[in-house]
Amino acid sequence: MKKIILINAIVWAALLLVGSYLFKDHENWNYFFMIIILGFITINSVLAVHNRKENKKCFKA
Repeated sequence: MKKIILINAIVWAALLLVGSYLFKDHENWNYFFMIIILGFITINSVLAVHNRKENKKCFKA
């Protein structure tokens, strides 16, 4: 699961870099930037909650 979180972060970072290069002269670039940041936060938090639930298994001795 940690690999998926890492790959997700790399994909969002690449999307942010490509988007900032393509929209640097556009007048609404700050809205695009905020949408990308909110999208990353949402997806990363969903993956983190899923990872926490997966690692919270109890084992009885």
